[in-house]
Amino acid sequence: MLAFKRALVALDLSEMDLQLLQFLAQHYQALGIQKLYALHIMPDFTEPSHPDLDFQKRFAPESPVDERVELAIKARVEEVFGEAPGLDIDIEVREGKPYEKLLHWTKIKEADLLVMGKKRLSEGSGITAKRVARNVHAAVLLVPDGAGAEIANLVVPNDFSENAARALHAALALSRAMKGQPVHSLHIVDLPPGHYYNRSSPDRGYLGMLMESARLAAGKFRDAQGIADDDIVDVFQENNRNNLAAHIIRYAADQQDSLLVMGAKGHTPFETFLFGSVTERLAQSIEGQPLLIVR
Repeated sequence: MLAFKRALVALDLSEMDLQLLQFLAQHYQALGIQKLYALHIMPDFTEPSHPDLDFQKRFAPESPVDERVELAIKARVEEVFGEAPGLDIDIEVREGKPYEKLLHWTKIKEADLLVMGKKRLSEGSGITAKRVARNVHAAVLLVPDGAGAEIANLVVPNDFSENAARALHAALALSRAMKGQPVHSLHIVDLPPGHYYNRSSPDRGYLGMLMESARLAAGKFRDAQGIADDDIVDVFQENNRNNLAAHIIRYAADQQDSLLVMGAKGHTPFETFLFGSVTERLAQSIEGQPLLIVR
């Protein structure tokens, strides 16, 4: 079972909050969350930018703004979670630069998992999915605006690396903790550009050799990781989009109610440099499906 025992969810008093809380209410047990911090960060307590808070400041100034925010968040949390057996929830309202404070409090609270929304349009807070995913120490769960709370499939891009193995084991643990949802191990075969002119026979020639090699590597990978053949759905596809992130997103979108699970490296300077490419592009581009980045 996954054990993201301490999780922090970033809230901003928008409609996105309800979506994040509903997702967590449905899956906190499968994720192994025992302690949840609901964090809202305001740049300046003396100048609340949210219309509701500004109204209350003018017509009900006797209550400090941070306490009003805490009460508003508490009411929504209680509405969504109800009793929530086995889960302890704290509301945190802090002042400062949102991006910096988000990383700071994720570290201070020793969170194993950071949960945040990904809106279609940025609202200028400086908190971008790509930026946070690169720099936070914890695993990250991104829930895009409009994504549903249901999970019917788990999709793990697999390049047979240690990161992919970590992501695959996380997906299998989630599947076991939920309803046994199928776990798709997606391997995308890159064909060198010089061979793209001849793709009319995908099962023959150089591409056929690459596909066969990938299948053999997948078998060795499963054996090394102690994963049975029927534990996962092996998928092998040609990178006909010439863009790995776009291909992964398209495959996930074709699966009903999918959750993408990716592995990421740690935080030495070299590992941060390597983090880039596919995982960062997914964090930046994902729209319809939640994305879990495990470390």
